[in-house]
Amino acid sequence: MVSVIRRATEENVNEVVALSELWVSEENTYGLARSDSASFLKSLGRGYFYVAINDSFVVGYIVGSIHQSDGLAVIPKGEEYLEIDEVYVHPDHRREGMGHDLVDALLAEAETCGICRALVYSATKQWEQVVGFYQKHGFKMWFVEMYK
Repeated sequence: MVSVIRRATEENVNEVVALSELWVSEENTYGLARSDSASFLKSLGRGYFYVAINDSFVVGYIVGSIHQSDGLAVIPKGEEYLEIDEVYVHPDHRREGMGHDLVDALLAEAETCGICRALVYSATKQWEQVVGFYQKHGFKMWFVEMYK
């Protein structure tokens, strides 16, 4: 099934909020709270908000933001980087490549602005899958935090 990846528009926000609610209901991410329409509307003007459209429905989304490093161990002080804030694909459309296409679109957008570094954090309970997913995009492990 072919999907279209494109920048999100204001008309997509309600569908993205519904996907965010579905993500929370899956209970596979520690401490995840639903993102609201106000936060998604703020992301629209920044250029780092894409949706996956399938049969005219939003079935996935990604939101990122640009930050300036305070001097991280992996990003020198003053360098701008992309932070991937949220990525979600509806369960019925996983394993179709949409998540990868969304990440690729966001990384490409950042590169056109001269930003070549990116960070992503995750509180998923399925961390092995998430690590493998991002490694396919060239991400490397920086640190691990665990609890007992």
